[in-house]
Amino acid sequence: MATGTVSGDDPGMEVIRPNARYRPSERALAVARLIGALYLVTGVCLAWLTLATPFVAVFAARGRAFSDETAFNTLGWLVAIALPATCLLVGAHRLIGFIELPRPFAAQRDPLAGLGSSLGSAYVAIRGLVLPGGRQVASVLVGPPGIVVLGQLPRSSQARPMGNHWEARVSDGEWVPIENPLERTARDAEAVRRWLLAEDNDFAVKVYAAVLAADQSVPRTAATAVVDRSQIPSFLATLPPHRTFTADRRRQVLDRIRRGVDANAERESW
Repeated sequence: MATGTVSGDDPGMEVIRPNARYRPSERALAVARLIGALYLVTGVCLAWLTLATPFVAVFAARGRAFSDETAFNTLGWLVAIALPATCLLVGAHRLIGFIELPRPFAAQRDPLAGLGSSLGSAYVAIRGLVLPGGRQVASVLVGPPGIVVLGQLPRSSQARPMGNHWEARVSDGEWVPIENPLERTARDAEAVRRWLLAEDNDFAVKVYAAVLAADQSVPRTAATAVVDRSQIPSFLATLPPHRTFTADRRRQVLDRIRRGVDANAERESW
């Protein structure tokens, strides 16, 4: 069953994401928590009936005048044990799922979240783009300058640059080599450019690469800029407008991206 894409919830800017989940309303949250609490109360009451009353003894009593006495006793014990346990598990699962209030479905910090007010409808954000062959591109912006592929630098406590390569911390005092995140973002941008060029050989859209970093001490490279999240609007403003990237061209590119996102969402659903 295909799941398709969801155009997101950032006012002012369209956000395309596969399998995105909207945050439920406060009323829906209250109903979900109430249902979970009712399951728990029901489970506790049934457990009390089982342990503190002769409820099960009625089913376990022997000497009944029918041939299926053993099956009847087994069914009684099964109901007495399984039903309270099921209610308790379901209730606990529902409550735990909504324990992070008031944002139970909040994902990890999205670098593009909240930018709609500053970027407006001129830009469209794409999250979780997977190119043919399985290469994943986390964040993409499509707008007047062309396409901007955004990577993200790990925290300084988790990774660090060491000359021409990067290292990641795997334990106290132990570091291992990893792929340079700036070079990876540049390769992601080139992969996006080639993917779109294969669809339309007559038009090559400009594709830029940038990584988001709170630590501005990391130097940029010739192919990849280093910006703070708050600097994204000003960084985009410095990019020259792609004059041949008209509204019709942008719509064609976005349709191509949507098809790619839809195809990947369908594959994951199977």
